[in-house]
Amino acid sequence: MKARFLIGSTAAALGIATLLGAIPAQAADAVDEVPVAPAAPMEEPPVNTWSGPYAGVTLGWGFNGRTEAPGNTVNTDGFVGGGFAGYQLQNGMFVFGAEIDANYSNLRGSNAGLASRSGFDGSLRARMGVAVTDNVVIYGTAGGAMQNLRVTDVAGSDTNTMLGWTAGAGVDVKMTEQLFGRVEYRYTDFGSRTFNTGSGAQSISSSNNRVMFGLGLQF
Repeated sequence: MKARFLIGSTAAALGIATLLGAIPAQAADAVDEVPVAPAAPMEEPPVNTWSGPYAGVTLGWGFNGRTEAPGNTVNTDGFVGGGFAGYQLQNGMFVFGAEIDANYSNLRGSNAGLASRSGFDGSLRARMGVAVTDNVVIYGTAGGAMQNLRVTDVAGSDTNTMLGWTAGAGVDVKMTEQLFGRVEYRYTDFGSRTFNTGSGAQSISSSNNRVMFGLGLQF
């Protein structure tokens, strides 16, 4: 009876010892198996979607125009429509280039016997923008501008080509891979020229604001 008890006790002791010895080894294995941190996602460069030539058409409204003669100011407004063409490059988020536009601007008004009416105008401008997404560019633009202006008073009328500057900002939004829409605001100061309607020479200046909506096509 004692022999059986001793054998049983010895077997139990050996089992406990084996179990206790295995626990630290399993714990060590668990410590060694440290989970590997996931690799950081690679940042993809912006897609170059805006480089190349383009052209389009615009239609808009000219407002808060001013034709100023000595002692008289004529307020003008009216529709503006025309076309534009340009070339631009994209470097990362930055988009830059040059653009030309030609328009017929029917801005007119009269005051105190003096009438003013604009005709053809155009500009040559630099553009600098930021591609906030692959399909949206916000830009600023500035450059030289010209306008054909006709003034009329009781003595007659005179027409001159005026030269000045223009500056503004806008946004281009891709509608398809090649077609994009545009909204643009510009202020233009056409400077001053000497007009002679028959009542004597007088220096007349002209300026206006405009908002244009357009559609363009990349080539």
